[in-house]
Amino acid sequence: MKTLPVKHDREAFRSTGVVVLLIASVLLVLILAWQAVDAARSHRAATAAVLKDFAALAGGEFIRRVPASVGYDAYFPLITALRQTTPAQAGVLMDRDRLSAAVDASLTLRERRVPGVDGKYLARNLVLRLIRFEPEAGRLDSDVPLPVPLAEKLKQALTTASAAGSEGGRAYQMIHLVVEGEAHSFVMAPLGAGKDAPPVLVGFEPALDKLGAWFRRIFDRAPLLPPSLGRGKVGNEHISLSLLDAAGREMFRTGDFSTSGFTAEVPFGDAYDGTFEGMKVRVSLDEAAAPNLVIGGLPSSRLPLLLCVLFLTIGFVVAGIRQLRRERALAALRTDFVSRVSHELRTPLTQIRLFTETLLLDRVRSEEERRRSLQIIDREARRLGHLVENILQFSRGERGGVRLEPRLHDLQALIQDALESFQPLARRTHAVLESDIPGSLTAYVDEGAVRQILLNLLDNAAKYGPEGQHIRVGALSQNGHCRLWVEDQGPGIPAHERERVWESFRRLRQVEGAAVAGTGIGLSVVRELVILQGGACWVEDAAQGGARFVVEFLARPPASPGAQGDAR
Repeated sequence: MKTLPVKHDREAFRSTGVVVLLIASVLLVLILAWQAVDAARSHRAATAAVLKDFAALAGGEFIRRVPASVGYDAYFPLITALRQTTPAQAGVLMDRDRLSAAVDASLTLRERRVPGVDGKYLARNLVLRLIRFEPEAGRLDSDVPLPVPLAEKLKQALTTASAAGSEGGRAYQMIHLVVEGEAHSFVMAPLGAGKDAPPVLVGFEPALDKLGAWFRRIFDRAPLLPPSLGRGKVGNEHISLSLLDAAGREMFRTGDFSTSGFTAEVPFGDAYDGTFEGMKVRVSLDEAAAPNLVIGGLPSSRLPLLLCVLFLTIGFVVAGIRQLRRERALAALRTDFVSRVSHELRTPLTQIRLFTETLLLDRVRSEEERRRSLQIIDREARRLGHLVENILQFSRGERGGVRLEPRLHDLQALIQDALESFQPLARRTHAVLESDIPGSLTAYVDEGAVRQILLNLLDNAAKYGPEGQHIRVGALSQNGHCRLWVEDQGPGIPAHERERVWESFRRLRQVEGAAVAGTGIGLSVVRELVILQGGACWVEDAAQGGARFVVEFLARPPASPGAQGDAR
């Protein structure tokens, strides 16, 4: 009896200890949660700083490209033509038609780097005004009248530039002015006159508002960020960029991530003889690109975690039990799958080895028998390759690593190629392949995926149809979609089981006991590839009594969600 209080004290001590541990655990969870929130806040600030640096890097690359491209491909040929062909008589300006011809002549002497850009385009579209300035006389001429305030400021700037002379052998000198809230740029150079002739400056004012197409071409030329930074997943579509002139007005804009907070402004400076000096580029990065640029991406809030711990714990227990049951079922399926794959691999390998040894030991009795042996080796090698490709595709799908690149393709050419590849396998069951494909049929598909889809459907038809059957392949275009089907002369598929055939490792009840080889993944691979291309697939009754497997693809690329907004 004396031991009871001791036992009771021990149990109370244990209960108190558990309560203390639970309270301590809760406090520890609160402390860890607070630390997580604080760490996430610091992490976000550091990530934002890094992303701003990346935005500045993209802006610097854009600035490196723009002055060099515009200066070399536009300003340089124009100013060269002006210097060489402007009349020496006082007050006489270069004629734009002659300027156009002179630029074309210079462009023919070097590689034309910008398609569609010729002398006429530069002289008529890019040149806003032709300028001639005689410093000694203080005379300023322009083929398009200059506003008085602009003319006065330009005279002062040109007088100073003429007195300073050419610096460092520059091909031209840039004059940037802001007058009455508007930015103006002038490309000037000394006229190539005689030694005793008075100094003359000739040049032009470029139409800055006409440079948008140049900026767009330069922006789309190549990624502004090195592919290594974003593992090849961050392109210019993740970059919002606007170019501001010296007056702060926007000259060019692409994208709209200005609200992301990851924005940097980079000035042009004196790049390429100061072609765009005084201007700057404002660059923003899309928040969606953060995980590819910074390890861990942007941290999310940890506060909801505290409220969900209890429910998640219960859920994890229930999910764990269900997961164990599912793992057992999957283990059985995997064992069966390995057995099927082993059998499927052994059959073609045995055939290949048998007939290879026959050829190596020269046991063939005629040239026809040699040719037949080679045909069997080719057929079994194709079968083996098709099986391995299916297994690899299934494995990639399980890991979520399938990457397709849909493009517009001639569907007839893809189908004919697949039929030719399957022909040796069809001869094994004496099946006859027939096709009815329109001549002009295009679809937005991935070439390799369509080939694998067709080979799987043809293989399925050959397996479950009778010997000597006619396998028909057809296609048509309907309501913006391309529909492709494969018909066999097999037993058909009951309506209530037509959805089940697309599942992995599934076989119909009427063929479960039949000696039909297969891994059970062919049609599941078909469905996955079709869905990844935005299509659909189903089974219906065939006109010749068997089953018709139908897949449907988009006939053209899907409309971009932002296309309509950009058009506005």
